[in-house]
Amino acid sequence: MSRHINRRRFLSYGFAGGALLVAGPALSLSLMDDTDKDDDGLTPFAAIHPDNSMVFYSPSPDMGQGVDTSLAMIFADELDADFDLITPEPMPLMLMRTPEGQLTWKAMPQGAGGSTSVSDGWGPLRAAGASVRRLLMQAAAQQLGVPVDRLQTDKSHVIAPNGDRIPYGSLAAAAASEMLPDGFEPALKPARDRKIVGTAQKNKAALDIVTGKPLYGMDMDYPGAKCAMIARSPYLDGFVESVDDSAARALDGVIDVIVMDRPPLDGNYTYLAAGVAVVAETMWAAKKARDLLEIRWNKGPHAEESSESLNEQCTALLKTEGQIVRNDGDFDAAVAAAATTVTRTYRLPLVSHAQLEPQNCIADIRQDSATMIGPFQSPSGASRAAHAISGIDRLSIDVRYTRLGGGFGRRLTSDHAHEAAFISHKVGMPIRLQWTREDDIAHDFYRPMGHHEMTAAFDTAGKLTAWAHRYAGTPKYYRRGRPQDELFGADLYVDDFPAGRVDNLKMEYHVARSGTPQGSWRAPAHTVNAFVVQSFLDEIAAELGEDPLQLRLRLLGADEELAYGQHGGPVFNTRRLKNVLREAARLGSWGRRMPSGSAQGIAGHFTFGGYCALVADVTLLDGGRFRVDRVSGAIDVGTVVNRAGVLAQMEGGINDGLSAALGQQIQVRGGQVINDNFDSYHMMRMADSVPDIQVHIVESSADPAGMGEMSLPPMAPAVSNAVARAGGRRMRAQPFMAESA
Repeated sequence: MSRHINRRRFLSYGFAGGALLVAGPALSLSLMDDTDKDDDGLTPFAAIHPDNSMVFYSPSPDMGQGVDTSLAMIFADELDADFDLITPEPMPLMLMRTPEGQLTWKAMPQGAGGSTSVSDGWGPLRAAGASVRRLLMQAAAQQLGVPVDRLQTDKSHVIAPNGDRIPYGSLAAAAASEMLPDGFEPALKPARDRKIVGTAQKNKAALDIVTGKPLYGMDMDYPGAKCAMIARSPYLDGFVESVDDSAARALDGVIDVIVMDRPPLDGNYTYLAAGVAVVAETMWAAKKARDLLEIRWNKGPHAEESSESLNEQCTALLKTEGQIVRNDGDFDAAVAAAATTVTRTYRLPLVSHAQLEPQNCIADIRQDSATMIGPFQSPSGASRAAHAISGIDRLSIDVRYTRLGGGFGRRLTSDHAHEAAFISHKVGMPIRLQWTREDDIAHDFYRPMGHHEMTAAFDTAGKLTAWAHRYAGTPKYYRRGRPQDELFGADLYVDDFPAGRVDNLKMEYHVARSGTPQGSWRAPAHTVNAFVVQSFLDEIAAELGEDPLQLRLRLLGADEELAYGQHGGPVFNTRRLKNVLREAARLGSWGRRMPSGSAQGIAGHFTFGGYCALVADVTLLDGGRFRVDRVSGAIDVGTVVNRAGVLAQMEGGINDGLSAALGQQIQVRGGQVINDNFDSYHMMRMADSVPDIQVHIVESSADPAGMGEMSLPPMAPAVSNAVARAGGRRMRAQPFMAESA
């Protein structure tokens, strides 16, 4: 985006209800020239009130990662605002139509996924904050009769030459009539002058969360909304053959019963599964009526699918030749000439998001307009869902996203919005769709399962001469209309280590067929590939008789920026990964003498532009179990916005990664997902969490990367490596507690 600021349209701003409303830069400034007279509908980043308080409208949904606080910090620092006076709130979805008729963002991209919220907001929010500061200074200059360059700002005040402090709130009305100078470019603060960015700030919503203030989708109310619940097909791609709803309709409070056809089996998905929806006055009436439905299900095309059949399919596929997605040098010749060759296979299961707040959505589909309210990682996806169901112009669809009680990629998909819009459109009234815990676990876009066969070859001097990563598994691109030869892109990142560090590199992909829906789970393929590659490196170190840390540093080679074409690029910096490995080792006192039955394991990974390494201390217990005593981690995510947020995300990711590795797996039998609650889907209990976590944050002047998923990928391999070094079994399959070595 060009840094040239058009003086009239870089910011739309106005005075409404006593507050200066500040709007953000358009995604394409070329669309916002002086001939564009449409100022309708502000897209506010902030409202400055006369009492000097401020509301910051966050463009990224917060699902527990604290991003509304971090983004507010970025904006407030350039504004020179008093951060204690700022309250973040979700920004309604703001779209605009270009002169060519295309829809685009009116403020900036709105959504949360792939750890991009902070990196996406870094530039636009700093520019917006600095520009608003300029408007307020111009208003003060007019009031005082002094040049702007004689004024200063601090903590939501403009400071006059004589030291008098004028609160922003008292300048808001005048600032609304000011214009930015022609050709204005905001003067962004150098790092040394930042007062808020880089500090540790408490989550702005913490008090509201712990005191139960209505924040989440399930808390929301809407005039006249009725409750809807759905009995979804228990069979993968099954559908309703017949339904007897007489008992359900006879129940007090039941309004309607609607059969929902099976979604199309080719092309993009809509809602997830065929089913029967009950609309009632209350959730209790809807649930009771749903339980009274007598449904005859057609089992669909996957009635014989099971976890066992999926594993058998992957095993068989790895005995065949798949799609070669990267092929550097001559792998076969290098292996034939090698002095040492190591081959191992690793297995990972389907995993559920298990978000704390089950899916829900309010939908009111009217004749010419619509309202959608709920926990959406992708608010624009909810808008598309309502449009697909009703045909209503998307600019007439009001989408309000709430705080999310977890997301982790699950709510990037908008199947709950499709369901709610479909039901509201059918019954002609606003509805509140509610899933149960059982619905949420049994109907999910699961993390793909698969088998990974790894091979590494070394010459007599111990130099890595060849590497192969062969994958057979279910593809993440579930009914996305992707060409067959592009499916690998979400499951194998072809520029991941050791790409660029070995002359002969082969990556091979096999598609396992399944009816289970697949989707983004935390850091998609990174959570899987880090376990595979980092576990394999330790097994190589054991074969070569080399220290695992020194092997990693040696294979990473010279300090260099390597081309990285996947998300998180455009470069992968070997120096930064080596640095976090060394810092984690230092913090954890790597190599110190450990008691018998205890050991350390190390792992490091590059994820979405960030670098993280962990050292796990474990102790073996009876019966093949173990305890994680301590984790020492180092993190480099460039410029740190909120130090408290980085620490919280590190700690959360470490425990989340351990929970997934220990016991989580979705099991399929007879074409059905058989997990439906936490008695059969095993989340980590508090007693198994990590009692001691130490974190070193690497200081950096690089632009910030997201922090959302950085510590999760290296956690499982750090633990499995420690268990093996302590004399326990080498865990090549997850979940660890279900593996038979």
